Formats: sequence, C-alpha cells, structure tokens
Amino acid sequence: FNQQEISKMSMPGGFGHDNRAATAEEQAILDGVKGDVEAKLAKNFNHFRAISYVTQVVAGTNYIFKVKADEDYIHVKVAKPLPHTGQPPFLMHVDTGNHTHESPITP
Repeated sequence: FNQQEISKMSMPGGFGHDNRAATAEEQAILDGVKGDVEAKLAKNFNHFRAISYVTQVVAGTNYIFKVKADEDYIHVKVAKPLPHTGQPPFLMHVDTGNHTHESPITP
C-alpha cells in the first residue's frame, strides 16, 4: 500500500475520515436494514439510496451511511458481523438531523 491508500483505510477501533462513494455492495447492506429503518421512523421510503459512507473496523465492520431517503438525507449506522458468524448486518442507529448532500458523516 502507498501512503495515500493507507490514509484512506479505517483504523481499527475508529471510523475512517474519508467519506467514500457507496457502491452496489454497500447498497445491498443498506437494503438489508431498510425495513428496520422504516419501522424505527414509522414511515416507508420509495427512494432509499446510499450516497456515501465511512467504516469502523471492529469485530466485523460498522458503517455509517449517508442515505437519500425520499427528499431527506439521513445517516444510518449498520453493523456487519464477521463472515464466520453467519449473522446478517443489523441496524444500530438512525440519525435524522439536518443533513444535506454536502454535510459530512460524523460518528
């Protein structure tokens, strides 16, 4: 790894500092908790798309996603257990604060 690649990696125990653009892989993780987010907020979303994310490496990976949920931006924290556990990702927290497309993701 070069220094630039290393600086973009998450440090164990802490969230990475660089927001990364979400891909189909991250969208699939988010899709897995969409129903839990809707239940927690007591609303259904027609549009629910991961925009960007940061990660924290622990016993698995924690994600904080910036999500375009219909007309709003929300932050969704999801834990993805290690593969050997056989456990699916699960919802940890939803932050519906005054987020915008430009606002940073902060743990």
